[in-house]
Amino acid sequence: MSYETEERAVKSGAGYGDRVADRLRSAEGAGRLEAADAVGEAGSAACRALVRIELAMTQGTLQKVGYQAYGCPATLACASEVVARAKGASVLTAAAISETALSGALGLTPSKLTSAELAVEALHAALGSAVSSGLELAAPEDRAVDERGVLVGMSGGVDSAVAAMLLQQQGYRVVGATLRLWDDPASCDDRNCCSPETVRRARRVAHSLGIPHLTVDASKSFYARVVQYFLDEYRAGRTPNPCSKCNGRVRFSLMVDLAHRLGLSRIATGHYARLTGEPPSLTRGVDRGKDQSYVLAEVSPDILQHAIFPLGGMTKVQVRALAAEAALEGYAAPESQEICFVPDDDYRLFLSKHLGERPGSIVDRDGRVVGRHSGTYNFTIGQRKGLGIAASEPQYVVSIDAGRSEVVVGEACESAVGAVTVGHLTRHRPGTVARGSVQLRSQGPGIPAHLGGQERGHAGQCTTPEVAVVLEEAAYGIASGQTAVVYEGEVVSLAGTITATTRWEGQAKACP
Repeated sequence: MSYETEERAVKSGAGYGDRVADRLRSAEGAGRLEAADAVGEAGSAACRALVRIELAMTQGTLQKVGYQAYGCPATLACASEVVARAKGASVLTAAAISETALSGALGLTPSKLTSAELAVEALHAALGSAVSSGLELAAPEDRAVDERGVLVGMSGGVDSAVAAMLLQQQGYRVVGATLRLWDDPASCDDRNCCSPETVRRARRVAHSLGIPHLTVDASKSFYARVVQYFLDEYRAGRTPNPCSKCNGRVRFSLMVDLAHRLGLSRIATGHYARLTGEPPSLTRGVDRGKDQSYVLAEVSPDILQHAIFPLGGMTKVQVRALAAEAALEGYAAPESQEICFVPDDDYRLFLSKHLGERPGSIVDRDGRVVGRHSGTYNFTIGQRKGLGIAASEPQYVVSIDAGRSEVVVGEACESAVGAVTVGHLTRHRPGTVARGSVQLRSQGPGIPAHLGGQERGHAGQCTTPEVAVVLEEAAYGIASGQTAVVYEGEVVSLAGTITATTRWEGQAKACP
C-alpha cells in the first residue's frame, strides 16, 4: 500500500511534472495480484521508500504485473510505469527496462532518480525470482536455440562489460546475467563481484548497451559447493582453490542452463583465456600476466564447447582503453578481490569465525615443540611469515597434520616437492602428451614435468582416476588441495586437485 491516497498522490505529484501526475492518475497495476508466480522488493519502509513488484507468468510472458509502493509520488509513479512497460512483455523485454527509460518517460529530476532505481531493482528482483523458481523463461516459439544468442556473465567489472560490448558489435544477440553468489555486508564492497553496487553497475552497463540483464541468486549452490568445500579443506589441513571450484562446479554450468532456458546457444565471460583448434581446446590467454586458463581448467570440456572468451587475444591495457573510449561505467573500477566471500582478503579471520579456535603445537622435524597456534587453518605449506616462533635460521611450514592439530616447520629444502598426485581429474584432451608443464598456483609459472609411469617425451593415453605428475625441477610451497593444471605448450591437457605430494630427491635450494 502506498502511504498516500491516490487523490493526495496526484495532487502532490503535480510538483514533479505533468508526466508523473498523469502516471499517478492511471495508477496502472496498483494492488496485489491474486496469484503471483514471482515477487521482488527494493527499498525499505524504514527509509520511507519501498517498491514491491509481483508477476504472473505463462510460458515466458508476464501476463499480469502488479505493484505496491510506499514513498514519494515519484516512487509510486515509477512503480506504475514499470507495470505499464512490463505487462504482456517477454522476460527478456522486461529485463531490458532501465532506470534511464523510466526517468526519461516521467521527466524525473536528478534528485528523484533513486525512485527509478528502486522500481527497476524491484522488477529485476522479481525476474530473478522467476529464474530461480524454474519458471519457463521463453515462449514455445522462442525456445529454438538461437545460434547467435549468447549469455554474457557480467560481474560489474570492466572485463565482462567489454566482452559484452565486443560480442554485440560482432552481431551476437547478447543477454547479460549476473550470478549473485554471496551476500554478506561484511564482504560487499566495490571489489566484490557480488556486492549490491557491482550487481547494479553490471545491470546499468548492460542497459547502456541496449541489452537485457538478469540477476540470478546462486548463493545456496555456491555455499554448498564452494564455501563449505573451502571450510572443509582448511579444516582437514589442505589448501583449496575456491575460484577454480566455483568455475568448475557452479558458475559455468548455471550459465549454460540459463542460456538454454532463454533459447541462447552460447555463454561468454570476460576471462583472459582462449579456445583454439578443432575441437576447441582451452588455451592460455595472450596476456600472460592476466592469463586465467588455470582457474578455468576444472570446467568440463562439454561445457566449454558452449563458451566464448572475447578477451583471450587481448591485453588488459587494450581492454581498459576500449572501455574508456566507449565510456562504459566502471572502466576504471578496481580489480575484484581474490576470494569474493572473504572480507578484506583476510581468510584467516573468516576461517576463525567459521571453524573456531583449534589450538595445537608447532613442532620441528624431530618433534620438539617450538610454538603454539590457534588453528592449523592459519598455515599453509611453504609459509615463512607469521609463524610466531623464534629460530636462528628461517623456518617454513613443511607439513600440516590437522588430526593432531600439529604444524611442522623446517628449512626451505624440506618443503621441496618433486612430484604431485592429482585426482578429481578434468580431462581436456584424449591424447595426453607425457611431457609438458604443470602450473600449481593461479599466478605461478609453468614447471617442466612429465606424467609418472611414462617415458619422457613419449605420447600416451591418460585414463587412470589419478595421475602422478613428476616435476623436472623442485617446487616449493605446494600443498594438497591446490589445483594442478597440466599444459601441452599453451593448451590445457588436464586439471585436478593435488591429493598428495612427494619430496624432491635431488639437490634443492637452501639444503646443506
